[in-house]
Amino acid sequence: MTERGFHPFAVLHFLRKTILLYLLPLLQVLFARNWAALRTALVQGAVLLAVIAAVSAAVLHTSRWQVDEHGTLRVCWRLGVRLDRCLKAGQLAALTIERPLLYRLAGASRVVLYPAGQKRTLTLLLNAQDAQLLADCMMPRRDAVAHTPRGGEKLAFAVLGANGLSTLALLALAIRQSRPYVPDAQTAAFAHLNQLAAWAARWLPMGTAWLLVLGGVLFCASLARSAAHAAHYTVWRTESHLGSRGGFVHRYEMRLALEHLSYADLRRSPATRALGCCPVFVTAGSCRPEIPLLVWREGSPFLQELLPGFALPPKAPVDTAGRSIPAYFLPAGIPCGLCLLLTAVSRYTLPALTVPLLVVTAVFAALLAGAAVGYRREGIWLQDGHLTLRRQRGFHLHEICALCPAPALTALRSPWAAAVGRTDSYPHLSGRGEVQGAQREMQ
Repeated sequence: MTERGFHPFAVLHFLRKTILLYLLPLLQVLFARNWAALRTALVQGAVLLAVIAAVSAAVLHTSRWQVDEHGTLRVCWRLGVRLDRCLKAGQLAALTIERPLLYRLAGASRVVLYPAGQKRTLTLLLNAQDAQLLADCMMPRRDAVAHTPRGGEKLAFAVLGANGLSTLALLALAIRQSRPYVPDAQTAAFAHLNQLAAWAARWLPMGTAWLLVLGGVLFCASLARSAAHAAHYTVWRTESHLGSRGGFVHRYEMRLALEHLSYADLRRSPATRALGCCPVFVTAGSCRPEIPLLVWREGSPFLQELLPGFALPPKAPVDTAGRSIPAYFLPAGIPCGLCLLLTAVSRYTLPALTVPLLVVTAVFAALLAGAAVGYRREGIWLQDGHLTLRRQRGFHLHEICALCPAPALTALRSPWAAAVGRTDSYPHLSGRGEVQGAQREMQ
């Protein structure tokens, strides 16, 4: 392949990192209200910006990249001193292509390459055609078996993607989508709408009401963003690579090398149980954060087809004998008890704060219920030659299958834990680091 250049957005990417050089002097002069010095600082900043932009443009004009016949990427930065970086296709664990709206208007793409076993990534700003050509050279997509979600799968992907907000809101949405109201029930609901509004005006303070409105707006925005993320979504697999692409406004594509795949993470929540499916996140090498792969419907063999050797932790009950109850329940139990006490006191002193405190108490109570699930279900198992573990974090239950060949495991035992025969273990998965407290005790 002949040498190719970078997109002009590479200059803007570099100038964004130097913006503090222009803003800090301007802020100091602006706070001092010395307008003559402000004009001088503006002129100096403009000259500095022009010089840095000219140097960046010269570096962009003289720098090149190419992929040779052996599949090795060579990136050369030239300006007086030549800096080269080489990356073989066999050393590449993951590759992502991002095309936000502004990049699409300019015909640019941001390519991020994740070498296996390294935390230092390589980011290139290329034309859209060059980015696709680079991806096809480094991780070819030949004889790919593709799967495109349809209908309810897209809806499930959108709903489960909006999991940054209340899980209870997701559950209510899932129930409403799966069980439509009959006309009589819907009429009765609208008939009681005025009563609900009157109740809210009577008991909810203005700040709490606006807070609920803001939460609803954020939830709708998050759901719309997830729906846009799931648009045109396709997942595919070859003999050596795994990938997906999609997006409506923010286009993206990711490719993973199966030989460098680190782990797969299934995240369960009350919403996933209501919909009967759960999102699957994967990572390879040092690729961070985890990449959403698909929404897997419970019981379907499609996940095993995409990820050979994937195994789930056993569903058998976990022996909780000797487990540390404070380690599980104190982080959420103490705030929940404190909020309950404050709610009881506010009922007689400040009734206006009772409802907001009840909302906070409900959140901590939900976290306490999640801790109870973790207490009964967390653990580490060896399934079909793979290390599997189950870990509760907040509202989500993570079921992780380590696909890397040799994950590490650190076992720590304090004197108090040794007295009751308990050991805290921390698995180290490639690309994720250690999973804190995935198994808090091993007899």
